[in-house]
Amino acid sequence: MKLTEVKDMVRNINDCKGDFEMAHEMEDDLYKDILKEVVAGNPEAQLMAREALKTKQIDFARYCA
Repeated sequence: MKLTEVKDMVRNINDCKGDFEMAHEMEDDLYKDILKEVVAGNPEAQLMAREALKTKQIDFARYCA
């Protein structure tokens, strides 16, 4: 995974925030993907994590069951 892909995913989450269930699922998947990059030792992992956390600034409902 590359930093540009993370930026694209954040943009996609923002674009579908009207469907909060989809946005929330995409956000969760993004965070899991970033953790995998950390474990794999990706040198861009810290920058990816910083970018991924920008999703917390996107306003949509986040419900957990």
